Amino acid sequence: MTRHDAIIIGTGRSGPSLAGRLAAAGRNVAIIERKAFGGTCVNTGCIPTKTLVASAYAAHIARRADAFTHTSYNDFEIVAANLLDNDPRRVTDRITAYNLYVDPPLGRVGMTEAEVRASRRPALMAKMPMDKVGRASEKGETRGFMKILVDRETRLILGASLLGIGADEVIHTLIDLMYAKAPYTVLKRAMHIHPTVSELLPTMMSQLEPLQ
Repeated sequence: MTRHDAIIIGTGRSGPSLAGRLAAAGRNVAIIERKAFGGTCVNTGCIPTKTLVASAYAAHIARRADAFTHTSYNDFEIVAANLLDNDPRRVTDRITAYNLYVDPPLGRVGMTEAEVRASRRPALMAKMPMDKVGRASEKGETRGFMKILVDRETRLILGASLLGIGADEVIHTLIDLMYAKAPYTVLKRAMHIHPTVSELLPTMMSQLEPLQ
């Protein structure tokens, strides 16, 4: 009977990468895949046209952020860091973030407005309709809005919801600030390039108001 140091279940974005690193470290590795090699994202999800075909599946993963490809790849990075690099990374360090590839796209990170209200913490909020964004008007895609929530005491960003053209990319500006634990004033003072959607983020940081 063949013995293995590690068994990788699934061949999505994470599986083959982890298997490669373990093999390079001299481990005997086996991979198990019940269906098509490549996993969900390559074969049935993630790409908008495929998501439209598999609409029921898209609704399912929208309710379960943990099923998204980027989350599973981060799982791999955490496992590899602990096993191979002696780096004690933890899943609990992760900030919830996801995109929904609808039209227009939705980008989400951190707490929702409802969650912030439920926490009863003092907070600030800024909201801007996409028809106030020059890039959106230029593209003729003015549906949606951008909403950002900030802790009034720590000045850290608590969460954001962006619905509109480019939201699936712009959200990463806020994700990076949250991981850096940088106060919102860093973004407020930044100079962004014109004409872009993200150039309105510093303006929004100047329009924060108490969450009532």
